[in-house]
Amino acid sequence: MVQQSSIAEAAVEAARAAFQSGNAALARGEVDAAVAWYRQALQGAPQVTAIHNNLATALLQIGEAKAAVEQAEAGLAVDPKFATLHNTMGNALVQNGNLTRAAKHYRQAMLLAPELRSARVNLGNVLRDLDQEKFALAIYAEALKLEPADADALNGLALLHMKKGRYQEAMALLQQSLGHRPGDIPAMNNLAICLLGSGRRHEALSLYRDIVVLQPENVEAHANLGQLLQGLGRDDEAAAALRMALHLAPGRDDLKPAFMQALRQQCAWSELAALEPEILALAEGGELATLSPFAIAGTAASPALRLAVARRYAEACTGEAAAAAAADPFRYPEPREGKLRVGYVSPDFRQHSVAVSFLPLLKAHGRREFEWHGFAIGGEPPDAVTETFVEAFDRFDDLRGLGPQEAAARIHAAGIDLLIDLAGHTRDSALEIFAWRPAPVQAHYLGYGSTLGADCIDYLITDSVHTPAELAPFCHEQPVYLPGSFMAAGPAETAAESISRNSCGLPEQGLVLACFNAHYKLDAETFAVWMALLQALPGSVLWLKQGASAAMTNLDNAAAQHGIDPARLVWAERLPHARHLARHRLADLALDTRRHNGGVTTLDALWAGVPVLTVAGDCHAGRTGASMLNALGVPELIATDLDDYRDKALRLLRTPGALAAVGARVETGRATSSLFRPGRLAADLERAYGEIIRRQRRNERPSGFAVADLSD
Repeated sequence: MVQQSSIAEAAVEAARAAFQSGNAALARGEVDAAVAWYRQALQGAPQVTAIHNNLATALLQIGEAKAAVEQAEAGLAVDPKFATLHNTMGNALVQNGNLTRAAKHYRQAMLLAPELRSARVNLGNVLRDLDQEKFALAIYAEALKLEPADADALNGLALLHMKKGRYQEAMALLQQSLGHRPGDIPAMNNLAICLLGSGRRHEALSLYRDIVVLQPENVEAHANLGQLLQGLGRDDEAAAALRMALHLAPGRDDLKPAFMQALRQQCAWSELAALEPEILALAEGGELATLSPFAIAGTAASPALRLAVARRYAEACTGEAAAAAAADPFRYPEPREGKLRVGYVSPDFRQHSVAVSFLPLLKAHGRREFEWHGFAIGGEPPDAVTETFVEAFDRFDDLRGLGPQEAAARIHAAGIDLLIDLAGHTRDSALEIFAWRPAPVQAHYLGYGSTLGADCIDYLITDSVHTPAELAPFCHEQPVYLPGSFMAAGPAETAAESISRNSCGLPEQGLVLACFNAHYKLDAETFAVWMALLQALPGSVLWLKQGASAAMTNLDNAAAQHGIDPARLVWAERLPHARHLARHRLADLALDTRRHNGGVTTLDALWAGVPVLTVAGDCHAGRTGASMLNALGVPELIATDLDDYRDKALRLLRTPGALAAVGARVETGRATSSLFRPGRLAADLERAYGEIIRRQRRNERPSGFAVADLSD
């Protein structure tokens, strides 16, 4: 008969062997196998806390955070003084979102084993995420006093500075961390983020390239690289990087919108035909909480879906800041006598299309009743245009490199009565600043032109063509209707030189149809209409801007598929703005894109006296052209749909004198309408701003109104 002690010894030995097998499997990255071995080990040795600890650790690696907490609790019931298990319990609680309870276990681990550095760093990380900056700094300082080369502590402290927008301090710490632990991917990624936040995009690009070399399977690195390349206008490289990210992780739906934008830049319409409906379906189901509204600007999304996407995205951007602001709100002083202070916030007070249109308006603003403040944000460095803005504003503050809370505090200290966002959901915007409510009333104007879906934005400055009655219910903000177009424009310098067709690669004879809009705004259906026009008008050409190599190849191929010789597509190289305006005169008719209209591109053509044909869509992005043409006094250039667009173009181009007649009306409108008279727009905006401030001072809830209805 086998002795009981022998059976027990055999069970312990089997448990020890299973535990060692689990450790070996975990070291090889075979986590599921490790879990199975650890469970087997516990059957023979349930009182061994190390097995509970390693099983909880393995469960965390496969995303079983709740089971990991239960396993750690079972181990601590056996030995409540096992420091490493308290640390593991803290890690499990962090994954479960219970940061406060996690902090208690990290503290207990530190008390039991002061030498356990990971518990100290983990506590600092949790305190950082709980926004307890003072205590987090103290914990990190302790960790670095014990071990100055602790890369984890340096990285954690850097993340604290990053959270507050202190990129210079963060970069110094990350460089120290990488000096102690070269090739550390998280530190390299955080350093790249800091470089981006500091406007050093090419250095960040080099770092992301290093990361994908070190870790070719790193999905996030490929995705970050692709999105950075998009921002740099290197569209073909961006598409390749994003394609690789999705190849590595085909189920990552969150990466698909960026890839869709890359395909748009390449005019890769066959791929888009399948991808766009998939993304819109995901958005309809609420599965893409961080989908940028800008990503669907050129799609067939309904106004209701655009509003829903804007609200979800705004909440994702502003939720944390809004909650912090509600807990500790700014207090506004009693209204003072004297000038009203209006602040404009933008990342584009530099060489940018928004700056081109906004600067004449700013210069036209009256100074008798208003004081104009500019607040620069974003990561782009200042340039010569920035200096012009510094001179044009009554006061100019550079907030670049500051965190949202610090930036908001600077704005609040300026005593702004009305704060205007000029960026919306475009690149480098910062709704988080507005979420702090640095001004008592806030609005959006110009740069994005559509609903932002954010509770911190009270008004949308628009016009009745851009936001007709049927579109107003899909605005989160209260609309303020200007009498003319909401678009800002002013006289632009045009080169005096005579530019020939030959120098631009255009034929000496034949009609020239032009579209200088960005390629991502083009779509297959509108392009088909353009090809039908070329088919119907022998000798005519389509003049497009140069772009990514793939885009031009795809457009050439699309023309051939429509039976048009690709040689009839002429590519316009990039020129200085004054020369670009001068060459516009070579075009007979400018063709607007459909779902995402041109903005400054349309203004350029109209200023040059070239008629622009547009389609009035069912969303803001598709109604910008209609807004401008209506204000210019040429509504006959606004089509209702693509069929009407084609018919109007053919009538203009085939009917003798029709093109000259409408061209003359464009010239008249340019001289007499409000569109190119920034003084008139400035006066209308000042009436709107004054009314918004008066309503706020009377403690009225924001409500829409038309400037034309205001009494003088």
